[in-house]
Amino acid sequence: MDFVEVCAMQQVQPGMQRAVRIGTIDIAVFNVAGALHAVENSCLHAGAALSGGRLCGKVVACPAHGWRYDVTTGALLAAPEKQLRTFPVEVIDGRIMIRLAK
Repeated sequence: MDFVEVCAMQQVQPGMQRAVRIGTIDIAVFNVAGALHAVENSCLHAGAALSGGRLCGKVVACPAHGWRYDVTTGALLAAPEKQLRTFPVEVIDGRIMIRLAK
């Protein structure tokens, strides 16, 4: 699958996140010091939307129960072998593009 445009770069400023949907897949886009990262927008514990969590550096805390993830890798900090699905991100002409297949 090719890259799909999801929003403008200006809509996800450094330190911020945004929920987007491509087809039936919910994705959280995070801006960590100017670098964009995209992970599935569902906590592994109870499915809460990670886009509603607090981002501190490269770590987001699930708003429901506090599970913490590294948004650059998708790894659960307490058990790094458990990971969220991640998606390649590109910025083209100020637009954020995400690819579903790696």
